[in-house]
Amino acid sequence: MKLSKKVAFIAAVTSSLILSSSPAFAGQINGSGATFAQPIIDVCKVEFTKDTGHTVNYTAGGSGKGRTDFFNNLVDFGASDAAYTSGFPAHLEYAPVYAAPIAIGYNLPTVKTPIYLSPAVIAQIFSGEITNWNDIRIRTVNDGEVKVPVFATKKITVKVAGKNVTRTIPVLDAKGLSKITKYNLVDANPNLPNVPITVYFRSDSSGTSEQFLKFLKGANDGANKELWPKTATGTFSNSTPVPLSNFFNFQGANGSALVAAGVKSKVGGIGYGEVSWFADNKLPTALVQNWAGEFVAPSSAGTSAFLGGGTINANGSLDTPYQKAIPGAYSIGTASYGLVYPESAKKDPEKQKIVAAWHTYLLEQCPKKFPEKGYTLITGALYDKAKAQIAKIK
Repeated sequence: MKLSKKVAFIAAVTSSLILSSSPAFAGQINGSGATFAQPIIDVCKVEFTKDTGHTVNYTAGGSGKGRTDFFNNLVDFGASDAAYTSGFPAHLEYAPVYAAPIAIGYNLPTVKTPIYLSPAVIAQIFSGEITNWNDIRIRTVNDGEVKVPVFATKKITVKVAGKNVTRTIPVLDAKGLSKITKYNLVDANPNLPNVPITVYFRSDSSGTSEQFLKFLKGANDGANKELWPKTATGTFSNSTPVPLSNFFNFQGANGSALVAAGVKSKVGGIGYGEVSWFADNKLPTALVQNWAGEFVAPSSAGTSAFLGGGTINANGSLDTPYQKAIPGAYSIGTASYGLVYPESAKKDPEKQKIVAAWHTYLLEQCPKKFPEKGYTLITGALYDKAKAQIAKIK
């Protein structure tokens, strides 16, 4: 055999070996939806590609756009923080694969200690009733001793970017509930500055807004129902007790990233969104009082405690109880959903395999690989439901 033929033969064999170690089928799927899910999707889709060879493209245009794109069959999957209220697609399953806290981020550089907020005060700030940080109603909540839970954690080893790394995650019991090791009694700081409040809110159709508004209504129902009487929708400005046109201190922004950036740009700013958006902007987040009288930081552990008290519906969506005394609960925690097609939709079977693998990866791997993003590792009954929903993707 001539040398050139030998080289060609060796090259062919080598190429064959390389191909045989690659996935038998490497494909691409496209998704659209919640900015709430974007931080975990952005980092984890890279790991998914390394582990499976498949590519995930995701456009974060808001939950409303995700639901619209899914309804119009423009994407292989969607992501939404809220279920459809009308215009249901003919073929739809909810897969509850994301869970995280909706944080209240603020910009007060002179305040060096945490700020504590009650549901009533949050409602009064986001309705325009409280307009200054030294308002007596905020100072009253931040005056005296507050009770803060401390959660058990454990270290695990996971593979990220091909290397073994150590991550710290909450300890969860078989029901998916966080374990509280103790409570700290903390002296809150009532010395809040005489600074006007600028409220940043989502101007687009947003599942994050809808879940936040559900909290404002649900947590203030009863004696305080006048603070937030309207039913939650995906549009913040449609659900406020008083029209926002009455106020000069409200600023709309398209997407959670721009809400957090707006808060960052304005001393006295406050806004709501997935916790990692505020962490990325180096902004503090408030501890929120739950129905048990505790003040809880926006964490995956607090979200697990809160969601563990919810009701799982047959379609995979979750109803959460805002006025239930759940120890350790962060009451603005939320589950977010993958919108997926079941077998009856008769979609491309190869793409459906990737969609199922991707949602399984989101459920089981992503929160462990990137706990700093603030997403909760779902366990217990909600995990079982998510797996059952994913199994319908065929």
